[in-house]
Amino acid sequence: MPLRNHLGQFEKGVCGNPKGRPRKESRRISNDKLREDFFDAAETLVVIVEGGKRKVIPAHAAIELQLVRKATSGDMKAIIEYNRRRDRFTSEHVKEQLSRLETLVNGLDRIRQFPEDVTDEFKNALRLLSESMDPYFRG
Repeated sequence: MPLRNHLGQFEKGVCGNPKGRPRKESRRISNDKLREDFFDAAETLVVIVEGGKRKVIPAHAAIELQLVRKATSGDMKAIIEYNRRRDRFTSEHVKEQLSRLETLVNGLDRIRQFPEDVTDEFKNALRLLSESMDPYFRG
């Protein structure tokens, strides 16, 4: 059965698109994609005016500045959020430093136990770790 007549038109009662319009595929959103989009948006450059001069900074830095400004003006929600972030960042820093200190102590114990087996690279790695913990370290 021919679908079109001699003029190229579809015959009466014959659909030109028998399978119909394809369904719209839903976008698959994963946690990784959301995280990537979030951090990409946070790096978007925005223009701010500070001290009468225009500056271009990442959006996350502008948000942090705005939080501090609101907190210093007495906004209680901003003060609470600022303190929450400060506590979290301080806690993360302390945990990181404790982990480095534990690694350093274990390395120094190894040097004391097996001085003949310790390489110069190992000693250098411990020195670099000490310096990363304490910028005033003179070893």
